[in-house]
Amino acid sequence: MKRLIKLLLWSVALAVSLAVVPINAKECEMPKRILMYYGGFEIEEMFDASQWFTSGMYKPRHIEAGGGASLDTMLRNQPRSFTREQLAELPYAAAEAFDSSHLQDINTEALILNPPDLSQRIRYAYSAFAAPNKPEDYHYLYLTLDGRRFVITFARDAQSGENLTGKSAKEITGEYASQAEHRKTFAEIEEIERKAR
Repeated sequence: MKRLIKLLLWSVALAVSLAVVPINAKECEMPKRILMYYGGFEIEEMFDASQWFTSGMYKPRHIEAGGGASLDTMLRNQPRSFTREQLAELPYAAAEAFDSSHLQDINTEALILNPPDLSQRIRYAYSAFAAPNKPEDYHYLYLTLDGRRFVITFARDAQSGENLTGKSAKEITGEYASQAEHRKTFAEIEEIERKAR
């Protein structure tokens, strides 16, 4: 009788394990191809960017809560740190961003001639492909010039960390909801700098 019970239990266990195998096998399958846009809004072509996600370097970026993944931007799992030389390039990237954002009236001379410590004023934003298999990481640089607050968006080569390029500059003014995160970051930076004095 004991032998029969053991045989029945073993049969049930085998049946359950066989029933579970296809479910687990399906969950472990490689994800389907991940197609991404590249090169900005003027290019409407996509390419297979799967390798950048399966390697663990990037993960999907969800723009809105409950929304799907972005098809032109993503998030880096471990953003690269900045070397001293790259930090020294930031004032030039900022000046370039002001020029390209029609804010040429902003005097960046003091920023370039006597740059402050900008190491605490950088925040990773997102990543995108400049060309197929050529990712760039975008960062925000939070600057205060002549009592005015600006957020500079700049890009750099995701693999080398080089080629800092100023993309845009935006002044943070008023209480616009769209700028709430930037105002919060400015407050955090100012608090860190106040404590360091």
